[in-house]
Amino acid sequence: MINSYLIQWKSTINGRAGKGTKRFDFEEASRLAEELNREYPGIHHEVVKAGSPPEKPDPHEMAQSESEEAEAGTERSRVSLSPDFAMSN
Repeated sequence: MINSYLIQWKSTINGRAGKGTKRFDFEEASRLAEELNREYPGIHHEVVKAGSPPEKPDPHEMAQSESEEAEAGTERSRVSLSPDFAMSN
């Protein structure tokens, strides 16, 4: 058997995508992709032939995700102010 398949994934939450580096035969890759899709429903896994380019994330989804992350960072910075600082302002 020739191990010429990889697992490609894409997050349905933030649009990020990537491809694994470990090679599998088709049946093993298919079983693993199905298992990963059950265990991680927020990430879609699929079998691709080794050498194919990874799926590119949707730029609109990435921009929205980065905006949400920036807002979360702003919220965290408000919460992390020390009581002494908050009282002096």
